[in-house]
Amino acid sequence: MVLAYLDIETYSPEKEPRFEDRVILIGLKIKKDVMLLKEWESSEKNILSQFYNFLKDRVEKETVTLIGWNLVRFDIPFLTYRIWKRNIDSLVNIFEVFRKTYWRDLRQCLLPFNEYRFRGLSEDEIAKKFGIKPPTYSNKEISYFYKNRMFGKIEEHIISEFKFLSDLSWKMRDIREVMRVFESGEKTGT
Repeated sequence: MVLAYLDIETYSPEKEPRFEDRVILIGLKIKKDVMLLKEWESSEKNILSQFYNFLKDRVEKETVTLIGWNLVRFDIPFLTYRIWKRNIDSLVNIFEVFRKTYWRDLRQCLLPFNEYRFRGLSEDEIAKKFGIKPPTYSNKEISYFYKNRMFGKIEEHIISEFKFLSDLSWKMRDIREVMRVFESGEKTGT
């Protein structure tokens, strides 16, 4: 069984990401191993192919669960579209690989505790509520870093994202604690 954290970063020069934007970094963390696929060292098609082939190979052999933040509303549709757009595989095959993958979107998991509202579920707000450290930089800063070739900051961000996901996953293991956080509005202890 593979249990991994997933995060992608895009170069989105507009205010909001669009499907025509490029994937510039795909990060996977499996146990202590971190795989960073960097567009600036090869190409978007190359990193998408590497990620997709890794996932396709793994789901054929074992159970794969990918954990992330906002996977359902962003990462999965974005990756699906970009993999298809770059002619890496047919849409049917991409859907089949993604269907065989188990996805755990921590933001979606918190929706029932927040009256099914996304407002109040930003990474910063959740980090504060649970008493954990948020990712180092905002996703809105990534395009600026990319444009100015500050690739180290993008890598630093994704590593801090993995720490945030790991810490939040650990805190969410106890449903009573999650309920307490949202009912009281307090942050949990460390």
